[in-house]
Amino acid sequence: MAAGTASSRGGRPVALPLMGARDAELAMWEKLGAVVRLSYGIGIYAGMALAGRAICDMAGIDSSGGFHPSLTALVEGLGYASPPIMALLFILDDEVVKYSPHARAIRDVEDEELRTFFAGMSPWQFILVVAASSVGEELFYRAAVQGALADIFLRGTELMKDARGIVSLSGMVPPFVPFAQTFAAAITAALTGSLYYIATAPKDPTYVVTPVMRSHAGRQNMKKLFSAWYQRRQMRKIYSPLLEGILAFYLGFEWIQTGNILAPMITHGIYSAVVLGHGLWKIQDHRRRLRQRVQEIRRSSDEL
Repeated sequence: MAAGTASSRGGRPVALPLMGARDAELAMWEKLGAVVRLSYGIGIYAGMALAGRAICDMAGIDSSGGFHPSLTALVEGLGYASPPIMALLFILDDEVVKYSPHARAIRDVEDEELRTFFAGMSPWQFILVVAASSVGEELFYRAAVQGALADIFLRGTELMKDARGIVSLSGMVPPFVPFAQTFAAAITAALTGSLYYIATAPKDPTYVVTPVMRSHAGRQNMKKLFSAWYQRRQMRKIYSPLLEGILAFYLGFEWIQTGNILAPMITHGIYSAVVLGHGLWKIQDHRRRLRQRVQEIRRSSDEL
């Protein structure tokens, strides 16, 4: 009997279940890739925290962002996390995605991120990445960027207090106090969305290969399919960064209200853990059902 074959009931040779060994090898490489991505992600977020510290030192502001462990910060973080979690879970719901192309575009980006970055990670690795992102991004965007911008705006307003003559006319449209913190949060949110757009926006292909349609109706259907595909890609470019910008403004507003960077850190961490964890669970559930279906087909073919 040749290697890699076995006899079935009817005496016909069938393939041995070598797929198990291949699956184990693929799982090993997937875990190795997850460790590499984990190290890369933690390195990026650690770099963001260090860059935030450097910005705070140059601006002469508090690099801790008013960090103070307390029960109040925990409660505030939990409370502020509820609205964005409920909103995004509603947007990503299967029924909403089915009828809304905008929600479909947001979910496509979320699923792609989950498959490319979080695939193969164990629960503790996932939690570690979420915690690192919550700390690193909040120290960079909130404590450093938003804090430095607010400080610049406030200092600019102080310089205008003693202005005389035509120079004082600039005070007629004060872009600073009492809205310095809000303007700083808005600019930081715009920067966050822009950087997210640069990092995640799908690149348009140089050309697209399609089958040749001889009939006019076939060509028209192909044009419609291509138009729908391109529109979906464009929406992915727009809505996902916009959502990140809105979330960044929300976290900035939370920091303004609480004065403790720990609160937005908790909100950020819970939001990411729930939303990403929900997405990963759905992907794993889909894979599990697919494996079960494949096994059922194999058993059916063996019994024939």
